[in-house]
Amino acid sequence: MKKRWKRNLSLYQKFCLVIITLGLIPMLFLSTVIVNRMFKEYGNSLRSNYVQAASYVSESLADMMESYNGVSKMPYYYNYSSEGEFQFNYMSYDNLRRIIYGIGEDPEYMEANRYKSMMVFLGNVQAVDSYISGTHFAGEGIRGEKLAFHRSRRNIPSEEEMVFNARMGLDGLDRNSKNLMLILTHKNDYFRMQDSWVFTLARNYFDLSGAVGNYEYVGTLFIDVDLERMEAAFKNLNLNARDQVYVCDRENNCYYSSDESLIGKNLTSEGVRFEETKEEFVVDTPYNASGLKVIITMKTATAYEKIRRMQTMMYVFIGASLAALLGGSVWFSRRLTKPIRNMMEQMSEIETGNFQVRLPVTSGDEIGVLSKRFNQMSKELESYINQSYVAHMKQAEAEMTALKSQIYPHFLYNTLEIIRMTALDKDDTVVSEMIEALSSQIHYMIGPMQDMVPLEKEVEITRQYVYLLNCRIKGKVHFTADLNGLSEVHVPKLILQPIVENAYVHGIKPKDGSGHVMIEAEHVEHRMEISVMDNGAGMSTGELEQLKLLLEGNEPGIKNEHNWQSIGLKNVHDRVRYLYGEAYGIEITSTPGVGTMVRIIMPWKEGGEEE
Repeated sequence: MKKRWKRNLSLYQKFCLVIITLGLIPMLFLSTVIVNRMFKEYGNSLRSNYVQAASYVSESLADMMESYNGVSKMPYYYNYSSEGEFQFNYMSYDNLRRIIYGIGEDPEYMEANRYKSMMVFLGNVQAVDSYISGTHFAGEGIRGEKLAFHRSRRNIPSEEEMVFNARMGLDGLDRNSKNLMLILTHKNDYFRMQDSWVFTLARNYFDLSGAVGNYEYVGTLFIDVDLERMEAAFKNLNLNARDQVYVCDRENNCYYSSDESLIGKNLTSEGVRFEETKEEFVVDTPYNASGLKVIITMKTATAYEKIRRMQTMMYVFIGASLAALLGGSVWFSRRLTKPIRNMMEQMSEIETGNFQVRLPVTSGDEIGVLSKRFNQMSKELESYINQSYVAHMKQAEAEMTALKSQIYPHFLYNTLEIIRMTALDKDDTVVSEMIEALSSQIHYMIGPMQDMVPLEKEVEITRQYVYLLNCRIKGKVHFTADLNGLSEVHVPKLILQPIVENAYVHGIKPKDGSGHVMIEAEHVEHRMEISVMDNGAGMSTGELEQLKLLLEGNEPGIKNEHNWQSIGLKNVHDRVRYLYGEAYGIEITSTPGVGTMVRIIMPWKEGGEEE
């Protein structure tokens, strides 16, 4: 009879019976376990969130200090004139020292000009960042006299020099330090009509014109930064109103706190202790690169207020769930199986490479969240492919095109200048021949833009350039080429003419205006090397190192008021590296008074051609 009764029950009835008889007690037990576990996990998660928040603030402060560290180095590359106008000066590291010492100034106007120039300098430092409210420079003149210059955001002069010295601890300042120094938060009341919180960054400025390693102290640059800059790092954090935050250094000096009464004070002296108790928990970070750490404290009652409300809601929900369990079992089973089956079908589509499939989101429960995650996953996969491959290829192509196009106006400008000067000097058929040679070069450059050409053709267009050059300078440049049977090997277009031009402009012309340029091609192991040699003025070790740094940098060249310097070499170097990789490019050797050799290094492929 009992077995027959069981057989007569439908699957739906059996499911409901099992849920009612076996689900109630386990659910009550499980709910208790879940609540306890939830409290523990919530506490761990809350602590983890606060640790992440504190770490985020600490990293933000480190990044902020690093940016101001760069600003504080402005005295070493400051190159404005005494009138506040920018000037090109390759000795800019010494420009500020000359202003301070009044070098080159009329003694009668030295003080006035120095004050004016220092105000311009401090104004330029202040203009770098909107949070910089004041700038100062304290140092010594050339005769050892004390110097002090101050500038605030409102251009209000300082009338409290003693207050400034006390705030900055000027008497005890380490004048031998070559690092950025951080001065405790204080009031900027050394300016008239100002009384706001600032922290100050200081960097010593040394005379680098003396012997290496023996740099004399010139002065110290002080930068006042509004405390709002430090406070801004906390604004994006979702902290409770009763949470306390602190930014301290290794001596427990407080640079910032949500309790304004502790700012600028020593927390140990104020009796502030950070000890975790049942009523309060504490998170802090290690000291960052700037020597600061972040501390956040929170009341336990406030922390668990939300979770206790969730606990009450959970018990209410459990009671309601037991009442609705029977009626919702069938609906739930149907609703569960249908979207899962649909998801399995769409997964098959993704396996075939179709990332545009999307699932309908009809609810906000786990199935709905899973559907959203599925849609997000397919969308991010598609976006990843587009960004990581297609976009990267397009960017590389655009950069390559930009590098090739840079040399055209540069080349045409110099060639046309040669023809113009020749036309002024001569009135014969030479100009016609030069124009014919120039036409060939223009056709070579702006004609069909195939990337690779035979080496012989590249040498011939370079030979025509030398012909045009000799028309201007009366045949003083001798040009030879030894291709060693590699004339048909394909090389990137327009890689020899810029180097030959550079050899004349920076090597032959500065020496005596006449010389010899030779091109030699060789097959060395797995590489092809094309050497361009001249017997010009050569380069010193310093000039050679500077040129190598330019080749390895990201800038396309150095531009001054007359022309682009070294853009041709940099262009060829970058193009070869784009085509073949970081292992290839340009190598330069040079000896002063002897000459320079530039080697273009490319990979060698079997068959003798570069694809």
